[in-house]
Amino acid sequence: MLTYVPGWAPLPTLALRPAENQVTPPGVLSDESLVGVAKLVREFHDLTAGTPLADDQETLCHNDLCPNNTVFRDTGDGTYRPVAFIDWDDSTPGPRIHDVADICWAYPAARFAPDRPEPRTLGRLMRLMCDAYGLADRSELIATVLARHDQTWRGIADLADAGHRGYQRLRDLGAVESGRASYDWTAAHRVELERALRDG
Repeated sequence: MLTYVPGWAPLPTLALRPAENQVTPPGVLSDESLVGVAKLVREFHDLTAGTPLADDQETLCHNDLCPNNTVFRDTGDGTYRPVAFIDWDDSTPGPRIHDVADICWAYPAARFAPDRPEPRTLGRLMRLMCDAYGLADRSELIATVLARHDQTWRGIADLADAGHRGYQRLRDLGAVESGRASYDWTAAHRVELERALRDG
């Protein structure tokens, strides 16, 4: 079922039209919003677990959770918080940690873009989101983040090579290079991220 969700959503960094002049409302990438994102993910994971949507997997995974697939809404005081996710085209049954890994990278990283955060800072924000989601076992989180980076850039490259025009456009906009850079940065700082995720 399609429905309209009122609110604000950012343009993707690799957009078909420039997003440089986009003004982000207050609170969109705050700690409180990161907590809100994690709780929304937990809510839809719990709602779909054990249903036909999850098939024989843990839950239904969105598989493309990031700020530009999130609707934020004014809470009444000018501060924006996440209220819904959009663009479910890539959703499939899968393990919960796939979506958790995606949000633990995409939303904190967006706060610092185009720069990279200090690894301990990113690890702290990942821990904050895992706490909010209720992910007890985090031993495979960074490994999953790396796997998702690798899967994403390779998938775009393969589909572009196969002649898919939309993915060719993404490749031309730098999505493959961006994905590889994210993988390389995460791999280089894996120990620091895992330490911050574990110890705070």
